[in-house]
Amino acid sequence: MLILLLTIVATLIILSLSSCCIDYSKFLEPKSEEITISGSEEDSAKIGELLEEYNFGDKDFSGSDDSLDEENFQDIDYAEIKEELADTTGYGVSPEEEVEFFANLEGIYPEEKFIQVKEYLKDFKILYPAGYFTLINITQGQDYHTGYGWFEVVNDNNLYNQEVMEALKDFDISLLADDFYGQYSVDLITITHELTHCGSGSFIYLFVKDLENYQWGTYYSYLIGSQIVFIEKDKMFFSKYELMEDIEAPDYFDKTYLDAGETGASDIDFTMILDELNAYTVSAKCAVACEEYIKHSINVGFGLLKQMSHLELYLNRCYEKYPEDWVSISGNKGVAFLIMKLWLEAEKYADAVKDDERFNEGNQHVAEFIYHPDNYGTIEKYFSDSGILPYKDKTFQEVSGELDTIKIYDINQ
Repeated sequence: MLILLLTIVATLIILSLSSCCIDYSKFLEPKSEEITISGSEEDSAKIGELLEEYNFGDKDFSGSDDSLDEENFQDIDYAEIKEELADTTGYGVSPEEEVEFFANLEGIYPEEKFIQVKEYLKDFKILYPAGYFTLINITQGQDYHTGYGWFEVVNDNNLYNQEVMEALKDFDISLLADDFYGQYSVDLITITHELTHCGSGSFIYLFVKDLENYQWGTYYSYLIGSQIVFIEKDKMFFSKYELMEDIEAPDYFDKTYLDAGETGASDIDFTMILDELNAYTVSAKCAVACEEYIKHSINVGFGLLKQMSHLELYLNRCYEKYPEDWVSISGNKGVAFLIMKLWLEAEKYADAVKDDERFNEGNQHVAEFIYHPDNYGTIEKYFSDSGILPYKDKTFQEVSGELDTIKIYDINQ
């Protein structure tokens, strides 16, 4: 079986939607797996040029037939964590909402594919109710373009980078095709990630009317499960873009999220690092929930680990160069609780997939960075200085009455 070339083509989807300027699917790319294809020398040369242009590095296009060894992941016991992901508590969806949701999807997919999608989503609802809840509630709360647009952009080949499609026009893409359930699992990992962003940040007023008068940048707000966690900011801290000064050899991921010239985003503190940490944790949850269908390396672990490393870098720079910011961040119990819960959940799922080569290929160097005493020690110091560890086992709902800076809004009501 050939290793899926989705990670080349999907990398270059034109994502023009307003909800996110990052092409998330780029980071499903295996980091060290050799991508192999069977085609002409001209095909290989064209694709090789594209890989070099888009910073994929040198890959082998010799035509060998390669695939992941299923024995390397079939023995991993996901039973306990998948049972947790299958918990339906708090994720109710009405029949009317489902009717509207599928009516819109029917307008996106060709008839035959829509039948497959509908059948798949019946299973997805059981495997990952929180993800299913996000798909339905966020698409219907958002305007059509921002919500259902993610289904369109993943499905519609017309939005692929035309240069890539031109280069691949003589290559038999069917050689690289996965079965439908495997392919659509990857699609949903991307879509649930992006729709998590669409229920967070500047979009929260669409789901909570009480928040419509808040100006973006004056608060932290994230969709976590069926709840929007909201904390007003004391101040804007130093720019996350300064972190590039602390990375000796930044990779594409670092440049995408931390280089102002690459992202074109406005100067902002660590608000978006937390947003991405939350969304990449959702990606990992989705991958684990659907892992029985996934045969190829999609490497969700890399993105999750990189966001964890960015948070470490931010807190380390804060402690060393901005002592006043450190005092402010560690002194706000609501912010400290949020960071702790996001970190512990990310760490839990990074650990869950660490031995599964489908999700964690070539990520060892990032994990080593995160757990180096100098870096992990910063996280431990932050938890210690903030005094937040006694709240470790509490939920957001439980602390909302104790910590007056944090507010919780259940969008399932």
